[in-house]
Amino acid sequence: MTSKKGTSRINLQKLAGGAFAEKLNEALLQVADNIQNPNTDAVAKREITIKIKFAPNKTRQLVNTTISVTTKLAATEAIDTQMLMGKDLKTGRLEIAEYDGQTPGQMSLFDEPEDDEDLIDELEQLQTDKPLDLRERGKQQKGPEQLKTGGHTEDDRGTTGGLFVSINNRAAQG
Repeated sequence: MTSKKGTSRINLQKLAGGAFAEKLNEALLQVADNIQNPNTDAVAKREITIKIKFAPNKTRQLVNTTISVTTKLAATEAIDTQMLMGKDLKTGRLEIAEYDGQTPGQMSLFDEPEDDEDLIDELEQLQTDKPLDLRERGKQQKGPEQLKTGGHTEDDRGTTGGLFVSINNRAAQG
């Protein structure tokens, strides 16, 4: 570039071996990415600052030059949540989890059932319009230990499994 005072033979594409152009392109991509980020304010202003520092020697013929390219981006918006913390009484270990409105250990009405072949068989039986007998669900041959406990194993005594309870030898829905 030529002016009344002199000529500049600086090509910004080749300045510092192409590093300046590379840094500027990188900064432009950072700004574009920040604008597209849905977690930032859409209308916030972003900036790219190019700073060139010149440090001439005493003869004023050699000039050390430092070029920096910085960006000022929109901050991501804060996210609010709640967490539960406590100590596991069995192990003594600290635990932390995000609170999602669900009481720990309680099943939600919207929880999807796990893949269970018996449940899938029961659903297929419902689709064929055949009656579904849930009294037979999960029954096993009674062994000597189960005979002592009324047909229940140690693990399932006192629980209903969420389906049926036996009241006076009749099945009632739980």
